[in-house]
Amino acid sequence: RHMHSAGHRDLIVYLCVFGKETSALFKAQLHRAQLHGIKIVDLQNEENKWDKILSSTLVVDAIFGIGLSKAVSADFLKAIDKINSVKVPVVSLDCPSGLNVDTGMVQGASVTATTTLSFGLAKPGFFVSQGPHHVGNLRVLPIGFPFETLRGVATTHFVFNERLARRYLPQRRDTSNKSDFGHACLFAGSELYWGAGVLASSSAYRMGCGYVTWASFVKPLEHAGQIPEVLFSEVEDDKIWDESKVTAYAIGPGLGVNEKTAHLIERLKKQSRPVVVDADAITTCVQYDLFPLPPLWIITPHSGELSRILKRDAREIESDRYQAALEASRKVGCHVLLKGYHSVIAFEERTMVINAGNSSLAKAGTGDVLTGMIVGLLAQGLETLQASATACYIHGRIADEWVRVGNNARSLLASDLKDHLPNLMTRLESGAIF
Repeated sequence: RHMHSAGHRDLIVYLCVFGKETSALFKAQLHRAQLHGIKIVDLQNEENKWDKILSSTLVVDAIFGIGLSKAVSADFLKAIDKINSVKVPVVSLDCPSGLNVDTGMVQGASVTATTTLSFGLAKPGFFVSQGPHHVGNLRVLPIGFPFETLRGVATTHFVFNERLARRYLPQRRDTSNKSDFGHACLFAGSELYWGAGVLASSSAYRMGCGYVTWASFVKPLEHAGQIPEVLFSEVEDDKIWDESKVTAYAIGPGLGVNEKTAHLIERLKKQSRPVVVDADAITTCVQYDLFPLPPLWIITPHSGELSRILKRDAREIESDRYQAALEASRKVGCHVLLKGYHSVIAFEERTMVINAGNSSLAKAGTGDVLTGMIVGLLAQGLETLQASATACYIHGRIADEWVRVGNNARSLLASDLKDHLPNLMTRLESGAIF
């Protein structure tokens, strides 16, 4: 009706009611549209009239709202299929019809929109699982929600974006020295997986950390030439357990799942510094029953690792990433960063989704880089949530930029991530990422 009033005359409204009872408000709005002379087509009675949609220049999807919680029935499946078959822009109102706005999962079928106009607030499901594919370009339209209402909703679900990442990046003064930027100690690597230590420790340096120590059960001196800036240590060296010198720890990448790793985790629990727990350290915590962990810590599982923590199938975890991360946070006692599309951080009964990243990150070593990035920021004094969200956002944005400039998503290497960090952070600070 508003489009008609704005001068658009060639409009058709397809009623997807299929004999179901409608509300008084629906009937009133339908009557108003008819008074304006807008053509109304009831698909239950005029199925062949779908042909008109093929010659449309714009399709507006308003079949279902945000309350859909069950699978789409057969009649609506056909309507959604017709919408998805057109070769013109599709605009979904509030949400793509058929998408669960809480989980991002498709309820049997969903409209794949070119643009989604979300009323008042973005919905959690827009950012995870199948949500981003069906939402397309997202625009949030203010509709007059009271501030108190918005504040109440925003205290449970957050979206981390470029503005927040820029705010949390540690500032650097020309009068600073390396001691001002912290000392990260990483327990990583083994004879077979020394590359994990290289990626993690060099990434911590790339994030601006002043000192980085790589501690391992084996002596990685043969690989020292690849990262001459890194300090090497044995795990029993008293220096790395001195909290007046070390400001943050990370444990897990390539370290091995065994009693020695379990012993290190137990010893780290007695420290007061924040710790990033990744990869083999996560599996060790599960196998040796080391949960809960201190609240300042963060674990960084993918859905497979989280399935072992929660003793649930990985597909079930992917069906509701927010709730899985929250459940894990309650169980392990600390922050949880559930890696994936898109990554979700759970903390204190709240969630934050990191709106960055793509399939190019689905490759060995990218998680080691992320671990190094997080501990590098923790060592510089950022709080656990700030460090993990900022690192994860930058990590994902590098992958997005890799694809945006024409590189193939298949070809990204973990080492490309750390090599592109300097340029991405320069652009982030200047406000010129995209």
